[in-house]
Amino acid sequence: MTRSRLFLTICTVATAVSVQLVAAQVPAAAGEDHGGGDGVRVLSGVSPFAAGCPGRPGEESAITGAEVEPAVTVDPNDPRRIVATWQQDIGSPAARSDLVASSHDGGRTWRTSTIPGLTACTGGGGDLASDPWLSTGGDGTVYFSGTAGFVADSAPPIAVVASRSTDGGRTWAPPTTVAPVDPGNDTDSITASPTRDGHAYLVWATWDHAYQVPMTANALRFSRTTDGGASWSTPVTIHQPTTTAIDFSGHVLVLPGGELLAVWANADVAAGVGTLLASRSPDEGRTWEPAVAIGARPVGSFADPETGNELPQPGFPSSTVGPDGTVYVTSEASTSPDAGVVSVSRSEDGGRTWTSSDLPGVTAFAFEPAIAVDAHGTVGLTWYDLRNDRRGDAMLTTDVWFARSRDQGATWRQEHLAGPFDLRTAPNNRLGEYQGLAGLGRGFAAVFTMSRPAAEDGPSDVFVALAGTCGRGGGDRSPEDDGSD
Repeated sequence: MTRSRLFLTICTVATAVSVQLVAAQVPAAAGEDHGGGDGVRVLSGVSPFAAGCPGRPGEESAITGAEVEPAVTVDPNDPRRIVATWQQDIGSPAARSDLVASSHDGGRTWRTSTIPGLTACTGGGGDLASDPWLSTGGDGTVYFSGTAGFVADSAPPIAVVASRSTDGGRTWAPPTTVAPVDPGNDTDSITASPTRDGHAYLVWATWDHAYQVPMTANALRFSRTTDGGASWSTPVTIHQPTTTAIDFSGHVLVLPGGELLAVWANADVAAGVGTLLASRSPDEGRTWEPAVAIGARPVGSFADPETGNELPQPGFPSSTVGPDGTVYVTSEASTSPDAGVVSVSRSEDGGRTWTSSDLPGVTAFAFEPAIAVDAHGTVGLTWYDLRNDRRGDAMLTTDVWFARSRDQGATWRQEHLAGPFDLRTAPNNRLGEYQGLAGLGRGFAAVFTMSRPAAEDGPSDVFVALAGTCGRGGGDRSPEDDGSD
């Protein structure tokens, strides 16, 4: 949610192949099909709310055609089924609504849809939506989580909600409230079980957005459904930070043995330290073991040297688990406006112990990495960095990069994936707090935000690209190809 920018300055955890942008058709309005060529494509297109949402509080701050913060999921049993989501028409403090786009042919064509009743713009009573997330279960059910709430003079009251689709993301059930409105609710994510039909797990953070120490109500919370999202369990606490710290950006992974592993970021506002943490649950989230530290870095914030605008450094970790049970976590850890670091941590014992290293070849300010593993165990990673920017010109030149490893992160092959674009043209100087990456049968589906001049409608668009497949560094294979190297 946009209001998360309040803590950006205190909770930062601590062979290039050019890809030509392919002209794509402007996607149709929600509920209609749209297609285009191979390569990097615009996924968002024209806003279905171009005429606005009359009477909605906060309408005056909405930026039509401004899309940010995408997430993506792939059906584990049919990698041709890809579903993405993003914030549509962001404003202050959040968006008119979240949108969903689905493809049943490996990303060749897409259909955009809304979640009925999520906000006033889609037939509900709420003013805003944010923090969209997706996950597909082993039975093909696609689960959505997000935050929805109301415009207020101070911290807006926000609910954590969930929805489901049983037709591959084409249509959606009205949202169910998992956590009632509270000004502290933020940074949700949802994970569907790959083996237990109808089971899914939702994690979110609650903290004092005024940062008034001591903060006694801060916590990372968890709920599960066992009936396909019709009902959700009473929330339990995964972790309660100290009174000078907040937990945020949690994710739940399902390990091969069925245990759950939660991964999240913690920021101590008094000590100035950001830490990545992990906790295991042996009983599907009923109880959680004490948290284990993955790694810690000093907190920092950095500004564009030419404009003084804050550079993106949200510190949101991205995590994934491979077919062999190896867990990977990545986070940005830049040290200055001119020096970037993308950190990759790995656990081979279900999150009990960790080793960490820096992604090689990152030579400039870097931010918002996303990590995933495909069905063959190849690790993929996307991120933004500023290596091609030139001081003194009008642009803050930004590109999207992709790296893959076939040896559990021991070595990496890096490629240019998309861009360039001018980060200074992004709406409210932001692209969201995370981007999306999901593993296919071979290769990856990447979704990410780019602003002008790459954006085709409004100040930003969400784009989709296949990485490590179909000519993206993995040979000319289809997403469902299961051949070996």
